[in-house]
Amino acid sequence: MKKIFLLISIFSLVFLFLYLTPIFGKSSAQKTLQFCQAIIPAEIMSFTKNPFSNKYHNVKNTETNFNIYNTPDDYSPKDVDQRENVLVILDCSYSMDDKVRGNRKIDIARDVINDVLGQLPKNINMGFRVYGQADGGLFGIDGCKATELLVPIGHKTQNAISAQLKNLDAVGWTPICYSLDQAINNDFISVRGRKRIILVSDGMDTCGGNPCDFAIDLMKRRTDVTIDVIGFDISSEPEAISQLKCTALATHGKFYTANNSAEFTKSLKNSLNVKKEVEGKIFSK
Repeated sequence: MKKIFLLISIFSLVFLFLYLTPIFGKSSAQKTLQFCQAIIPAEIMSFTKNPFSNKYHNVKNTETNFNIYNTPDDYSPKDVDQRENVLVILDCSYSMDDKVRGNRKIDIARDVINDVLGQLPKNINMGFRVYGQADGGLFGIDGCKATELLVPIGHKTQNAISAQLKNLDAVGWTPICYSLDQAINNDFISVRGRKRIILVSDGMDTCGGNPCDFAIDLMKRRTDVTIDVIGFDISSEPEAISQLKCTALATHGKFYTANNSAEFTKSLKNSLNVKKEVEGKIFSK
């Protein structure tokens, strides 16, 4: 009852806020989201207990009965298929609307990914997932579940990914843990061989999850997944750096920092092994 009363009170305040102060934000949806993010705890916005506060290994995919945190029985580090399966997960949260050197971060990300796609090594199968791409509806209620696989992992998917990039905007929350969970639970489920996630984020999880804890628990049950992380424009956020760096290193991946377009490009190229020489700021064990 307390939660319902609190929600009703907050929603009433939000309506007053929107009607009395039209100068905030670019649209009604974005004004609502930005205000709600500032005053409403993530767990209340999702209307559920934080799904990542308990152990992950009891979660199952009910459609396939696949234990998402067990290494598949047919996986071998010496798999004859030398292709690497890479899933890029891009942050489309509201903060990606901020600018770096005069350009919006979401636009920089779009341009960088498009550029690197044309240089993708032939041995890589790629897929594309986003999070924060939707405002979560009324008051951002579903914002902590806003993630979508736009292009399934496959060979020669560059054109499909490029087409999806054109339609993206920065509008929502930052459900990193939920997005990683969906990627491992669904996107990699029928994929054999080496699996790698390239997570791009300009901040920490804003939905109550901790991707560092997620990654540590994941590695207790999987040996076939690594996570590289590109922290974009986070040099002034030590907590985000710590969280994202741990997410990468816990899975034997690499953590990159990028403060501009050039560093973002170098980081993504290095993660995809576009060039052999190591460039930019890289952190590894």
